[in-house]
Amino acid sequence: MTLRHTLEYRAYRIWVALMRRIPLRTSQRIAVRVARWIFNRSGERVGYALVNLRIAYPDLSEEERREIGRQSYIHFAWNLIDHARSEDWSEDDVRARVRINGTENVRAAVAEGRGALILVPHLGNFDFGVIAFTLELADLRAAFVARPMRNPLIWRHVIGQRTSTGAELIYQRDAVPQMVRLLREGAVVGLLSDQYTRATRVAYVPFFGVRCATTTGAATLALRTGAPVLPAFIMRDAPDHHTLTLGPPLELPREGDIKDNIEAATAVFNRAYEDMIRQVPEQYMWATRRFRHSPDLPPEPYTRRKSRFS
Repeated sequence: MTLRHTLEYRAYRIWVALMRRIPLRTSQRIAVRVARWIFNRSGERVGYALVNLRIAYPDLSEEERREIGRQSYIHFAWNLIDHARSEDWSEDDVRARVRINGTENVRAAVAEGRGALILVPHLGNFDFGVIAFTLELADLRAAFVARPMRNPLIWRHVIGQRTSTGAELIYQRDAVPQMVRLLREGAVVGLLSDQYTRATRVAYVPFFGVRCATTTGAATLALRTGAPVLPAFIMRDAPDHHTLTLGPPLELPREGDIKDNIEAATAVFNRAYEDMIRQVPEQYMWATRRFRHSPDLPPEPYTRRKSRFS
């Protein structure tokens, strides 16, 4: 723990206190202005987002892509406001703000006796989705894979919120044995594997029509345990309301060579992520280097030098 961690945490607590006192409409209007200002400054992360959007939506105009990126920054800012305001929400407050579709899909999958894997994209307020999911399906054991934040004080606070309705957290470093155990015990395990990975076991499968490094961990786990895999995403459909959609199980190849099946299943997962993102692209977290080392793109599409993606 460092002095920087302490100062960051104090600033974070001040911000939370302010967001809980300012009316929602006022705080969201402020967030729109700040998010637009940050995006229009065209920093490094904004550059990542625009490269990704050019790759994913080549048929759109540059201004249309910029507007999607700008809106994604606004939605991220609104998610931060939700996070602050939800600190003292009751279970009824959460239920009033989230409509859930497809719980029957999860229950049917778990009833097969092998647990269930849930694919969750970095879309909408996915942290809020975790809270709503475990509240609505409180009779099921649920765990979600997470990567700790750099600031341990803020992370400790975030953990408290994510687990407030009964969710368990699995840390990426020791995730596999824990996930196997949980699935064997009939639990639901949530994964966010839609972004670039440095994992040693990857497959270069299409995502928005471009092959990119994608972890094969989820596919390997699904095929070796027999657990059904369901897509799930949350989207904001009003300033203070969200819809969480839990889809039916994905069709995976389970006959033949296991290595080929793992790569094919990983491609199925990427298609599922893409389908979810395309429904509300302005709510996706675009500001990452998702297409790094793609065999279909220049060696480094995120550099500042001029290319067809910059």
